[in-house]
Amino acid sequence: MNKLFEINDYELLSKKVYRILKARIIKGDLAQGGKLFEAKIAEQLGVSRTPVREAIKGLAAEGLVKMTPNQGVVVINVSIEDLQEVLQIRRVLEGLAAFIAAEKISPEETVKLEEIIKKMSMIISKPKPDVVAYSELNAQFHNLILNACGNKQLMKICNNLSSSDHRFRIRSLRSNTGRLKYSLKEHHEIMEVLKRKDPEQADRLSQIHINNVLKNILENESKKKGEEEDAQN
Repeated sequence: MNKLFEINDYELLSKKVYRILKARIIKGDLAQGGKLFEAKIAEQLGVSRTPVREAIKGLAAEGLVKMTPNQGVVVINVSIEDLQEVLQIRRVLEGLAAFIAAEKISPEETVKLEEIIKKMSMIISKPKPDVVAYSELNAQFHNLILNACGNKQLMKICNNLSSSDHRFRIRSLRSNTGRLKYSLKEHHEIMEVLKRKDPEQADRLSQIHINNVLKNILENESKKKGEEEDAQN
């Protein structure tokens, strides 16, 4: 067999380890500023250190961890200022993606959007909504629009930015589950204008949605800071 087409088991394993570690960082299970130890992770996952090392390199390339000679591997601490800058960029880019997608989206893709929104609705109808599950569906919704637009460079840029705000988004939704119903309404409105193939409205509503995401995160972080200051006094 041509070696170019051989499957390397540890390479596949490293991707699995990468997905597990990335999910734990995004969900907040691995705290910002916390250290990652290759040996400990390898033991927990029942793998050798080689795929863990490869996975950490991937996380570093994506800006989720930092590798330094003295400190080892540390989960990057994203400041609220960094987050604001990221979401300001994402607002424009996701608006553009929705604009393009409105002209190109297929009936099959709109059906998938409808299915995602139904699942979102089921989650928020429960007494204790699963915020992580909702956030994952949210990512699927926006990724589908991004893929529908078909602009590879735009997709690449947006994918590189998406992880930065995900941790804050989950934390803010956990603190304010009332935001979920408004989030669902915004997603439904975006879907409807995409079905109508209205680029301008798709752009406008997508930007409004990201603005509201940022507003909710900032309010949550301000509230959290106030509570921490009160606890110290």
